Amino acid sequence: MNEFLKQANLIKDEIINYRRTIHKNPEVGAELPKTKAYVIEKLKEFGYYPKEICESGIVATIKGNKPGKTFLLRADMDALPMTEESGESFASKNKNAAHCCGHDFHAAMLLTAARMLKENEKELKGTVKFMFQPAEEIFEGSKDMVENGLLKNQKPDV
Repeated sequence: MNEFLKQANLIKDEIINYRRTIHKNPEVGAELPKTKAYVIEKLKEFGYYPKEICESGIVATIKGNKPGKTFLLRADMDALPMTEESGESFASKNKNAAHCCGHDFHAAMLLTAARMLKENEKELKGTVKFMFQPAEEIFEGSKDMVENGLLKNQKPDV
């Protein structure tokens, strides 16, 4: 079995918790105070120094010991303005917001990638920038992040 898959399987329950925590607390638009706080907390826990470069737009970077390209990995974090009626134990606590578009998965997967890359930092070639984007559903978040320097200071190659 691939070593990364083994590593992911060891933290499977934590990965599920990332997703469910975000899913339970959906927020719409650019102002995502709970989501932002959770993502920043997790990134710090993993050993990163995340920065908020615009309202709820978070960036963290890891640079390997070996030269290589700079990769940008992105996840959206905002929810849709609708009510969830799934009945799941981790269903939305907010009547007018629900993760019905997969952004909870996206954010959880990017947190997992950040964690696993940090745990394998010695083998990393190049640099990885993690972009946690708000306001994807209203087509504003990526624009705001780019305007506030996302593509500067380690401009991504990929």
